[in-house]
Amino acid sequence: MWQVFVEPVDVLLFRDGKPFAAGEDHRAKSLFPPTPFTLQGMLRSKILFESDVDPADYASDSPSLAAQELRGLIGSPGGGYGNLKLRGPFVAERTEDGSLKRYFPLPADVREIAEDKQKDKREYLLLKPLADHPFRSNSPPGLNLLWANTGKAVKEPQGWLAEPEFRKYLEGQTEFQVTPEIELLAREPRFGIALDPFTRRPQEGLLYQAEFLRLREDVGFLLEVEGVPPFKTDTGFVQLGGEARTACYQILPSPLPSLPLPQPLPDRFKVVLLTPAWFSGGWQPEGGDWSKFFSGQTPRLVAAAIHRAQPIGGAFVDDHRRQSNFQKVMRRFVPAGSVYLFESNGPTTYDGVPFTETPPGEGAFGQIGFGCVAIGEWDYVRKEG
Repeated sequence: MWQVFVEPVDVLLFRDGKPFAAGEDHRAKSLFPPTPFTLQGMLRSKILFESDVDPADYASDSPSLAAQELRGLIGSPGGGYGNLKLRGPFVAERTEDGSLKRYFPLPADVREIAEDKQKDKREYLLLKPLADHPFRSNSPPGLNLLWANTGKAVKEPQGWLAEPEFRKYLEGQTEFQVTPEIELLAREPRFGIALDPFTRRPQEGLLYQAEFLRLREDVGFLLEVEGVPPFKTDTGFVQLGGEARTACYQILPSPLPSLPLPQPLPDRFKVVLLTPAWFSGGWQPEGGDWSKFFSGQTPRLVAAAIHRAQPIGGAFVDDHRRQSNFQKVMRRFVPAGSVYLFESNGPTTYDGVPFTETPPGEGAFGQIGFGCVAIGEWDYVRKEG
């Protein structure tokens, strides 16, 4: 396994999945961080152009032997990812001593005590399943309510947890500090006007706005790679995101260790998504069957804190040749930061497989970075009074 840190030297554009064609919409928003689809495309393109294989040969219906071998390594253009295995991308920052510090999305079960003007320090708490609750709700059958055990008003915070703070969260602590997005990047809306693809002249009435991301100095993306050899040089440049913006990369001489996964799992454990996941049943596997992710006693899902679904996919048009107009399927993913709380009546082990499924006819989503998780503990809370 090797790790690569990708740091932009320019603003970046990671469009969301909504269609954005001249005359149909005027605003393109950016995702942060980019999805695994974006980073796998960057990495596979870099490997392709470092090889001796002609891109046309690689994409042809009758590839040469060399192109076939490359397809076995990184997959074919039509689907599949060959031997390639990825984890991430994870947001990371280079510290003063040259090491990297990872950041993880704020989990969905974290709540902030509503602002008290007399206090400078923010207070947080964790939502927990309410035991023996007397309420009726529209929650799926068998799931418990998540309860904020406080008499104060609470709100849903936004931001990121640096790795030391995230480890506190996994241990059940609430004395952590949340990093706001503004400390990692700035969002820059920019206006433009669509150009005719043939004459390159402005087209009347086709003004648009695109949201670019300007990452703070030393902030970038960390990607874990298996199954393929590292790039030919330890440092260099890649093209990343929309408009093929330039970024520099560095292969880490010593990979950062993964977050520890308790084995066997505690009787009550929660799975926190670090990257988005797709499930056949929407927010869970069809029929609520979690057995494919665990060995031993299959755990029971007790509760879940899930952010609003994240659409990933969208429409793409070849504006230069005007010969192709195809649709990449838009799918609803469970966003990073979502939390699943399980309970087991016997020894249970997490198999370490990506916590995601894959739609029929697609390359394995978990193979390119979807469904990365961290695992912590939880306990029931009882209603006060």
